[in-house]
Formats: sequence, C-alpha cells, structure tokens
Amino acid sequence: MIPSTTNRLLVTEDWTKIYQSFRNADFKSYDFETLRRTMISYLRENYPEEFNDYIDSSEFIALIDLIAFLGQNLSFRIDLNARENFLETAERRESVLRLARLINYNPKRNTPANGFLKITSIATTENVFDANGINLANSIIGWNDPSNPNWYEQFVAIMNATFSSPASFGKPIARSTIDGIATEQYRFATNTTDVPVFSFLKNIGGTQMSFELVSSTFAGQSYIYEEPPRPANQFGVIFKNDNKGSGSANTGFFVHFRQGTISVSNFSVNTPVPNELIGVNVSDINDTDVWLWQLSADGTTHQTLWSKVPTITGNNVIYNSINQGERNIYAVLTRENDQVDLSFADGSFGNLPSGSFNLYYRQSNGLSYSIKPEQMNNISVQIPYVSSTGATQSLTLILSLQYTVNNSAAAETNNDIKTKAPQAYYTQNRMVTAEDYNIEPLTAGADILKVKSINRVSSGISKHFELSDVSRAY
Repeated sequence: MIPSTTNRLLVTEDWTKIYQSFRNADFKSYDFETLRRTMISYLRENYPEEFNDYIDSSEFIALIDLIAFLGQNLSFRIDLNARENFLETAERRESVLRLARLINYNPKRNTPANGFLKITSIATTENVFDANGINLANSIIGWNDPSNPNWYEQFVAIMNATFSSPASFGKPIARSTIDGIATEQYRFATNTTDVPVFSFLKNIGGTQMSFELVSSTFAGQSYIYEEPPRPANQFGVIFKNDNKGSGSANTGFFVHFRQGTISVSNFSVNTPVPNELIGVNVSDINDTDVWLWQLSADGTTHQTLWSKVPTITGNNVIYNSINQGERNIYAVLTRENDQVDLSFADGSFGNLPSGSFNLYYRQSNGLSYSIKPEQMNNISVQIPYVSSTGATQSLTLILSLQYTVNNSAAAETNNDIKTKAPQAYYTQNRMVTAEDYNIEPLTAGADILKVKSINRVSSGISKHFELSDVSRAY
C-alpha cells in the first residue's frame, strides 16, 4: 500500500487520479468556444475567491483566450494528422499514395493519347526516277491518288529510296499478322544522333497539344508498340494490308504517334545498396512511357535495357525474375504531381544498380479527351535521311488520322485510389473467384470502366405475353 503522502507527491503516476481525469474529459471539446467556456467554468468552481474578474478587458481572460486558441489549433493538427494515417480519411495526395503503396497498390499516372497516322502523301529532295524516267524530286505523290495512274509505283519508289539498306518494299525487316491484318516493319535511313522522334502541334478541343512521331515495332509481341528510345536508332515505320484495296483505311504506311514530350535524365550509382530508391523530380510523367538504359563503362553507349516490372516486392519479384530469367528489373512508383521514384531489387531476386544510367520518360498533359480524324489531318513532318549515295536528303510526310482516338486518361484521383487499392489488395494479384474477375480488371488503368448487362428477353417467351423484367428497371 503506497502511503498517502507518497501518493500525493507522485500524483502524475497515481492510476486513480489518471482514471478520474480521463473519465471526466470531453475529447470532442477542442474548439475555441468550448475550451474557453470550460476553463472559465473550471476557475469559477475551483478558485471562486482567488479570481472573480471575468470582463473581456481582463489580462487573465486574454491569457485564457490565447490558451483556447492554441488548444484549438493543436487539436486540429493532431486530428488532421491522425486522419492522414488512414486511407479512407486521408486527403493529402502524398498520404493517399503512400498508404496505397503500403498495401502494394501503385496508383496509375496519366495515360497519353496515342494511335497511328496514315501517310497520305510524300515528297523527297532526292533525285528518284520512276519506271518512265520521270524525276520525282520535290514532287508530292499521294497514296491512292485517282488523278495519277502511276501513284503506286512512284510512291513505292520514293519509299524504297528512304529505307535503310538492305530492306525494300516487299522485303521488310519484320513481318507478322496483327488483328487479322498483314503487317510489316521498315526503317527510314535517318541520320540523327539523338533519339528519332519528330514533334508537331495540334489544337484539340481548344487546347494546344504537343505530339511526337515515334519509332514503332511489334517484335516479340502481338501488337505494335513504341521502340525503347535509343540515340542514333533508325526510325521504324509500319505497312499494313487488309486486302480491301488501297482505299481502305487499314492499308498503307503508318506512323505511331503519342502525346507529350520525351526527355532524359542521367544518374550514377557508385555504391549500390539493396532496395535502392532514386527519385525523379519531374512532373507529369505518364504511366506507360518510361525506359531505363544502363550505359557502357565509358558512358557513351546504351548497353543494357532494364526491365520495368509492376513491383519489386512480394511475390511479383519472384515471378518477374525467376520465371522469366530477368534480373535487371526495376519498378516505377507514383509520386505527387505524377513524379516518380525508381525502385530497385534487393540483390537476391534482382541485380543491384551499378554504374551510369539514362532514364527516358515522356511528359504528357494528363487530360482526358478524344481526337477525331478531322482534328488531325494534313500534318506535315520533315524527316532527314541518308540516301544510297551517302548524301543527306529530306523526306516530307503528310499524315492523317483514320480513326477516332480516345485512349487518353487523367491520373487516378484520390477517390479512385481509395476505392481500387483495397480491392486490389483483396485479389492478391490473382483472378480465381468471380469477385476477382469483377475487381482485378479495374486496377489495370484509370480509364477502365465496368458495365452490367441485363437480359430483358429470352427465346421461348411468347410475344403475346407482356414483357416481364425481373430487375424492374424497364
């Protein structure tokens, strides 16, 4: 039994006093008026003789007001910080992103509009002669031009003059069937020492936007995609033939375009550590166009392209590295304002980064919009190339969009992340149950929507009976 004298001395450690204090505390009362009223009531009850001056001009009342003001601010900050620790109540973008990553969900950044422009006309500064001996230099040759009976032979003659050797039309560097359409890849003999991208501007819905023509390929895939940016690479162009004639929108030469501007950042890792994290403090980096090249020892050659994986933690790193035999892996983590962090492996399931690196990324506008064919036609782009004689020539491409493009999307909002992150955690990156199949596809991107179909009529129901809708929606 602790003596009463000791108990009074150690009042802060007396559990009976602490219990009594907390039992009488009102934790909801942290606003200015309530704090001020409570303190004045406390003084009136406990110190009625020592203090009885409660007019507003009293110095002691001023101190009470100041304490109440500080109490309200401290309570507000504590409550605000507490809310930021839970995904459902967090409001700050940075807090939402961090909490989502805590349950292994990487929020999606903006998605750029992208598609294919058909080459409708070409012209070259090189002396190119057709079968009739006509010099085609500086002449505009249109694809499927009804006013020119020799358009096809002249068009192919110019294209062959611009292709890199030994490829020629009909002898592509790659051939495949994509979406049921015969597809071939060719390369222009471009002579740029930088990454071969060609920019143009277009006004879409009242907004001036920057676009880039990019080198495309379908190597190793069943679809056409942008080649990893590489300095001095020759520009890739696609030829399609759907066997519906030259007038078909799916027959002809096509160039891949993407909205945004490509940039590069350089960094070096001299002392690698497990789970290296490198920040890229650049805004508006889109969700798809990020490539990491490891440079040679002298820093002049892009030697190894590292593989971007969904995550380098948990089961994913094992699946990504062991099953595919790839150890040069990294993940791109989303930060506020569509900035990113590069996250590397631990050295066991993936290699540690060491040496000099070039990170290529594309900054896009983060808007959601549609591009109609009439908004993107008669685009003129100059492409320099080296002729068969070694002279530098210029190829002019006139391009037009054939189909509406509506694949752009803004970054996931905080509400989207709060909804999808717990669902993605529930599925555990697998699709087994019916609920998994309803949830997992929604986490693939910010522009994924789900629709529900209702069967309102079926065979065997007589037309003489009134339609009975079980959902009672119709």
